[in-house]
Amino acid sequence: MGLQHSEQANSGRKRTIRIFSGLFIGLLIVFTLLSNTLMSLTLPKVAVVEPKRGQLVHMFQSSSVLMWKAEVALTNSTGWKVTKVDVKEGDLVKKGQTLVTYDRKEAEQQILDEQASLKKLKLTMEELQGSFKEASWSRDENSIGNTKREIEISKIDQGVQQRKIQKLQEYLINNSTIAAPFDGIVTKVNATEGLISSNGGPDVQMSNGSLGFMFELLAPANIASMLKIGEKIDVQGDGSQIKQVEGQIAEIQDANSVEEGTTGQGETTTLNSQMKRLLITIQDDSFKRGDIVKVELTKPSAGNTILISNKAIHEDGSGKYVFRIEVRDSPLGNTFYIRRVSITVVDSNDQESAVTGGIFEQDQVVVDSSEPLQDGNKVRTQ
Repeated sequence: MGLQHSEQANSGRKRTIRIFSGLFIGLLIVFTLLSNTLMSLTLPKVAVVEPKRGQLVHMFQSSSVLMWKAEVALTNSTGWKVTKVDVKEGDLVKKGQTLVTYDRKEAEQQILDEQASLKKLKLTMEELQGSFKEASWSRDENSIGNTKREIEISKIDQGVQQRKIQKLQEYLINNSTIAAPFDGIVTKVNATEGLISSNGGPDVQMSNGSLGFMFELLAPANIASMLKIGEKIDVQGDGSQIKQVEGQIAEIQDANSVEEGTTGQGETTTLNSQMKRLLITIQDDSFKRGDIVKVELTKPSAGNTILISNKAIHEDGSGKYVFRIEVRDSPLGNTFYIRRVSITVVDSNDQESAVTGGIFEQDQVVVDSSEPLQDGNKVRTQ
């Protein structure tokens, strides 16, 4: 009986030891996990994204004001008074149609005076011819020679006077009216009846409606480089009746480096990149001069590249880089470390960039963190 009782006591002690050992190990595990959890809460918290492969899309929106493609200013520089204005703004006119008539009395009087001077020269010529005949009958060689010279001089004077009269007549014809140089539309009238022709601007301004409209806008150079002269683009009217028509790029030229434009999200920003000036033409009779039009340019880059959010990209003296998450396995779970990876940005828009370097589609890249990061930092992810 004593032996049996001793064995039962030993068995109870062993069971107790096992229980306490299990509790101790369990507590160690709990404290370890709790400690790791508490420590992880002190680590920088990061938000990550995965790079994707695709085409980088450039978007740009801008608006402008329509102008006539061909518009001419017609001015009378004589200083004559306006006697009649035959058109008003908005009139459709035909080539050769009279637009403005001017007072021509002064010019007509000058022509009459010059014609009178020519008549006097002709009378003088008749007298000289009579003197020449008398000298010939009398065979007076000196008189004959002198009279011949005077006749030649008179002929020269008559020629000069005739050309002067012809020039004045042409001047009168060319300046007594302003006529339409082509079929078109009168866009502005400054001439006023009874007043001298305007010196501060054209008397009449008109456009060649058959050639359509044009407008200019500024676009970033990286978008303009994807466009070409002659390319068709969509143009949208910005009036009460929204209408979309086809426009054509007529010119692409350099512009100032800092201009205001609109990003793909519709926000007005100051664009510090190099800009290009685009001249676009449209043919549509429903528009008029001064209408506001809008253009949205959307151009994907050529080829597939690794795309990454601009928020993930940092730069210092050694170049551009990103923070990539490195995952390490441990008995207590995965731990996350920061690795700095240098990259090359080959193209970008306002949201993301196309990059080359040590970044791949499956990687996790930091886009935001609760604290400043350095290479090798241990972090926790959201």
